[in-house]
This record gives sequence, C-alpha cells and structure tokens, in this order.
Amino acid sequence: MAILSRRDDPDARTRGESELIDAAIALMEEGQSFSSMTVASITSKAGHTRTGFYFYFRDKRDLLMVATDRLVGGLFNDADLWWSGGGGRRVLATALETILQDYRKSRALIRALVEATSYDRVVADYWHGEIERFIRAAEMRLPPTYNQPTRRGVASALVWMVERTYYLRILDDDTTGDAVAVDSLLEIWTRALELEP
Repeated sequence: MAILSRRDDPDARTRGESELIDAAIALMEEGQSFSSMTVASITSKAGHTRTGFYFYFRDKRDLLMVATDRLVGGLFNDADLWWSGGGGRRVLATALETILQDYRKSRALIRALVEATSYDRVVADYWHGEIERFIRAAEMRLPPTYNQPTRRGVASALVWMVERTYYLRILDDDTTGDAVAVDSLLEIWTRALELEP
C-alpha cells in the first residue's frame, strides 16, 4: 500500500499553509511588525519546523502573498456581485460595506501588506497587480461618456480611493466612522458611474 506524503495530499498541504499563515497573522495581531517577524517566530507559533516552512513557502514574502491571494479572492467575489450583476446603487452599497467588513476582519494582514509595499518592490508590484484586477472591472462599468485615457484614470482613482480609505479606517479599532466612509465612497462612485439613485 502506498503511503501518501504531504506533497501528495492537497488537504495536508492546505492545512499546513493555513497553520503557518494563521500563526503569522496571530503574531501581527499581537503587535509584531511584518519586517521584524522571522521564519523561526512563525514556525514556533504554528508548531512547525523551520524546514517544514520551506515545504510550503519560499520565504516570508511568499507567505504574505499567498495569504493576500486568499483575501483578494474573497474581496473580488464580493465586488463581483455588483460588477457582474449590473446592480445599481443599492447593490454597490452592499459591496462597499462587505469589502470594508472584509478589510476589518483581515486588518493585521492588510497592515502588513501595506507596510511591506513601502520597502519591498516585489510585494509592491504584486499588490498593484492585484489592484489592477479591480481597476479593469471598474473600467468596464463606467458609462460610455468616458473616453480613453480618462476612462482608465477614473477607474484607477475610484479603486485606489476605496483601497486607501479602507486602509486608513482599519488603522483604528474605532468603527464609528465606517458608515460615513462607505456613504461617501458610494456617493462618489454613484456620480462617476451615473447610477440611478
């Protein structure tokens, strides 16, 4: 009878990745910056060996990007409910609210990601590439009154405005301004996309 290794077992691989990602996020939630975090501190928290870490990830940058891939997949799915559904203002409001909730749930990860973009060109290029998916989708929803390159510029400004606004919101535990942030973004997007009230 063949014995399956972790390399042959996709469930075991996913579990191992998740345990290491969860450990890194837990360290960040405890106040450790991503730049000061070490592979040893991550593996110790996860109960894995240092060698085991490299079975799943090339380095801690790779761990950060894999973790972000999972987050972005969820964000894109939440936004896609509006982008692909052709919904109006109400559906857009729901998408914006849900994305901010996703940001809040993943605040330690997002803070680490933005921190890393400030000094790691690979992470910055990766994050800009992920944001590009949202820009292209937003561009498709703009009315035909916009022409190139204005169309591209407006879509880029709209998406980066959401990213930066939500990032600033999650720097603080105080959620009292969240509703105002969503309403403000909704107003700007509604006008830019010429949506019905």
